[in-house]
Amino acid sequence: MITPKRPSGFNEFLPADQIAFNAMISAIRSAYEKHGYSPIETPAIELASVLLAKEGGETAKQVYRFTKGDNDLALRFDLTIPLARYVAEHYHDLAIPFRRYQIQEVWRAEKTQAGRFRQFYQCDIDIIGSKNILADADVLLTANEAFQGLGLKDAVFTISHRGILGGFLASKKLSDFTSAVLRAVDKLNKQGEKAVSEELTEAGLKINDIKEILALVKMNGSAKEVLQQLNKFSIEQTDFKQAIADLTEVNQLLLAGGLKAKDFIFDCKIARGFDYYTGLVFETTLTKNPEIGSICSGGRYDNLVGYYSKENLAGVGISIGLSRLFSVIKDRLVKGAASPAQAMIIPFSKEVTDYCLNVAAILNQAKINTFVYPDITKAGKQLSYVDKLKIPLAILIGEDEVKKKSVTIKNMQSGKQVTVTVNKAAAQIKKML
Repeated sequence: MITPKRPSGFNEFLPADQIAFNAMISAIRSAYEKHGYSPIETPAIELASVLLAKEGGETAKQVYRFTKGDNDLALRFDLTIPLARYVAEHYHDLAIPFRRYQIQEVWRAEKTQAGRFRQFYQCDIDIIGSKNILADADVLLTANEAFQGLGLKDAVFTISHRGILGGFLASKKLSDFTSAVLRAVDKLNKQGEKAVSEELTEAGLKINDIKEILALVKMNGSAKEVLQQLNKFSIEQTDFKQAIADLTEVNQLLLAGGLKAKDFIFDCKIARGFDYYTGLVFETTLTKNPEIGSICSGGRYDNLVGYYSKENLAGVGISIGLSRLFSVIKDRLVKGAASPAQAMIIPFSKEVTDYCLNVAAILNQAKINTFVYPDITKAGKQLSYVDKLKIPLAILIGEDEVKKKSVTIKNMQSGKQVTVTVNKAAAQIKKML
């Protein structure tokens, strides 16, 4: 007999957890649609040449890649690059700016740990075709709405800009080191200053330059505080000045959109690991669970679609890492129900099953999730089944109920029962739920 075992990093849930997980998806989808984002889905498998057009290095090592016949294929590692391909392929059929949301699984062959999986859901929103910082603010405000819908009051957005580091390096004539610095700085929280300094030394940077870089990326705090510090730099480099202007504008827009100053901070070490980001970048943490790291991230990527099309469209997006988030907050969400049913009908004999099915049809039409227990057995066993699934109500039907065209409804929590006619059953059940 083969041992039933899953590969490491691939999740599956028992029904109670799956119900809570699905409820999270519904809450996030509702927030996305409320803000006017349209749904799409893309294939799990992409051509490797398309998927890796921009990404290489560590990201390429994490991709599940294989060949089938003459095709070099790969499982998507995020939803952003497939979106860029999608927009390029369907450009003439889309209204630009294109506002889309996508809730699907992605795969990365990375080391598994708490909150980090090899197969996981991402919940993305993106705006393609606008360079206005209003679009950046829009995705942040929409993500905040999703967190509110999930009942999360402790989500804090951390915001930075690729142009801060990029412009600073350009002013020091160190632009050739930009990618290496961004990748190293992105690891600062996880690996510490010493490890990052060593990585930058190996990349060829001098000690004095590393010290200045680390001093810059240590700047963090309220938007007001960080902007005051950045404005003290006498750097006239274009990207650096534009980054400060973008950060200033997004601060104003977020406050105008209803966020409070405490809901977001600026942190110059936030760089994001992917090479395709070009402007503002975002991460999100929970103050009650800072150890889990970012549960929502994204940024601006003005050149990504240009890899697949002559249309060089600007883009910005943010992604909620649903699987990681659920692993942290499921205790706040899981109510214990292992079935979506609100009521289960218990037939006392085979002769009443037709009547039971008729009652189930009436209740389902009234939007009450109901099913009939499939076996005729002892009532105790049937009630134990209802209890195990945490279904709130049991509907008992015997010959007396059939004769009187009634149902007996049992509240599984209180144990109280009430008998009503079939035409009053739906209204009674809604009172009891």
